Amino acid sequence: MILTPHAIIGAVIGAKTHNLGLIVILGIFSHALLDHLPHWDYTNNGIRNFYETKNFKALFIDLFKIFLDGLLALVIILVIIFKNGLFDSDYIIFVVLGIFLSILPDILLFTAVIFKEKFGQLFIDFHQKFLHSKKQKEGKITFLNISTEILIIIIGIIIFFS
Repeated sequence: MILTPHAIIGAVIGAKTHNLGLIVILGIFSHALLDHLPHWDYTNNGIRNFYETKNFKALFIDLFKIFLDGLLALVIILVIIFKNGLFDSDYIIFVVLGIFLSILPDILLFTAVIFKEKFGQLFIDFHQKFLHSKKQKEGKITFLNISTEILIIIIGIIIFFS
């Protein structure tokens, strides 16, 4: 799944749950749940093959896609926070933690793929085989896949505003 739905749901978890333990559990659980739904994801061959190819151009292109995806999530979240007058340091720390923990499995996956240590390959296999939907194909856009992500984003925004 792209970064935006994970980050928005993580922000909602942090905003609505001011309990660090629950944010940790729900943030990581939300990532697993969202990745298990049918979804679209852009291809990341530059990241996936970097260990073998050392192709910095392909790596940069993938990182730029991820940057734009994360920027979209950040803009949506900041608009909601400013629109609701929620820019409070005590409040923001929970939102940031929720976002971080909801995308942490992808950060770990990125690290594992780039460095490909033995532990890394185990994490890559676990992430791909157990967290992702069995029918999910990277790069393939279908109505169900893209509508699932849009629906998650809309639901997250509605909950965030409430």
